[in-house]
Amino acid sequence: MKKQSWILLTLFVVMLALPFRTAAQSSDETLILGIVRTFGYGGFGGKIQGAFKLEIRSEHSDLTRVDFLIDDQVIHTADAAPFEHSFNTANYPPGLHALSAVGYHSDGSEMVSSEIARTFLSSEDAGRETRNLVLPLIVGISVLTLVGTLGSAFFARRKEFKPGQYGAAGGAVCPRCTFPYARNILSPNLLVGKLGVCPHCGKWAIVPAASSADLSAAETRLSSEGTATVDAPSESEHLDKLLDESRFER
Repeated sequence: MKKQSWILLTLFVVMLALPFRTAAQSSDETLILGIVRTFGYGGFGGKIQGAFKLEIRSEHSDLTRVDFLIDDQVIHTADAAPFEHSFNTANYPPGLHALSAVGYHSDGSEMVSSEIARTFLSSEDAGRETRNLVLPLIVGISVLTLVGTLGSAFFARRKEFKPGQYGAAGGAVCPRCTFPYARNILSPNLLVGKLGVCPHCGKWAIVPAASSADLSAAETRLSSEGTATVDAPSESEHLDKLLDESRFER
């Protein structure tokens, strides 16, 4: 039984190795065409607009010439490596196009690549496609920012502050009351710091992660006020404070 198991295992390993070996042996017989975006739009569904480059990605020792084609029409002939051609979709009518290549060996034999289907867009269509991609992203980021802000305000209303316990997002020092508090990991990150509300004074601020020395000094200030437990403002006090801070002098 052990001998049969080893035989089956060996056959299984050999079968796994065959596809890789076959691909390696057939690399000289296959012309692999690739397309690279230089500058422009390359969205979903094979839609492109702008400057692109066609290139041969397979290695062939005796390849002497490559014809690059769009819709079976030769658009460029490369006589030496690297076999590539740059083009702009603006030079062709919008719509679906087939990109391909034909390689020639020194003995005159040919290799034909598989076709790459791409839909060329006009600049107006590309702008519309870009907006369709960007707008949902902006909405998603705005929703996440709102959820993070509300979550920060909700969790900041805890009644007890524990010095030295700041969590994964680190601690911050309120720029108004100079007391320390833990930054909420759900709060939106606005590059220079996280947006959050101080549980001691109720002030909203964008605060970076404070250093250990700054947090220690802030904890000392908090202790000197007589207690390490500071009540968060009530809902009405918090709303009154926001209204006061939002008033403009005429």
